[in-house]
Amino acid sequence: MAHLIPWSDRFKYEKLERMDTSSGRVYVLPNSVHVPSVTTILDRTKDKAALEAWAQRIGQEEALRQKEEASYIGTHMHLTLEAILAGDPLSLGRDWLAMKGHEMAFRLANKYFGAISEIHGSEVSVYLEDRYAGTTDLVAEYRGKLAIVDFKQSVQPKRHEFITDYFHQLAAYAIAHDAMHGTDIDFAAVLIAVQDGTTQEFTTTGREFKEFKAQWMARVTAAAALPSH
Repeated sequence: MAHLIPWSDRFKYEKLERMDTSSGRVYVLPNSVHVPSVTTILDRTKDKAALEAWAQRIGQEEALRQKEEASYIGTHMHLTLEAILAGDPLSLGRDWLAMKGHEMAFRLANKYFGAISEIHGSEVSVYLEDRYAGTTDLVAEYRGKLAIVDFKQSVQPKRHEFITDYFHQLAAYAIAHDAMHGTDIDFAAVLIAVQDGTTQEFTTTGREFKEFKAQWMARVTAAAALPSH
């Protein structure tokens, strides 16, 4: 497959080693220090009351089944999007849930990839000093601006006021990228494929994004003060 979107060599990215531990996912930095992942910090500092109420309402076994199914679909969606961006051959899954992931990926690509003028990196590892690390789905020129872009799948449509964790995740990647590569990223987008056949795009910039960055760093501090599992 040929590249649908031009790739840039403006930034030099290197992969970081990831490990899953009893206290969550950690990354190994170039200085061999282990730091928590962005998703681990988000999980440790989030309010889980609504999630726990949902699990009690439908039963723990059904809640686990639905979470595992969503994760499986999301994995295949992300793998398909990565292949599209890289121009690699597509590897189709062997069941209908995998096929749903593929379809959701193409839906996102058809709707939004035309707004990407240049790709700097896909599955980009970033870290901030000895505090945290993570992997963003995409660093690109999106809608004419240098941006952090993340892909999500959802059972139901989302609302801006209920996806603060997503914005904090984008802020985490932007802060780390700025520190590593001397950028000043002031734009980020989360692209969501909904299982009802629709898509959603949420963006953040300016004063709002600065506030999300401050809130994210407060969560990093809060997580560091929590006892280890």
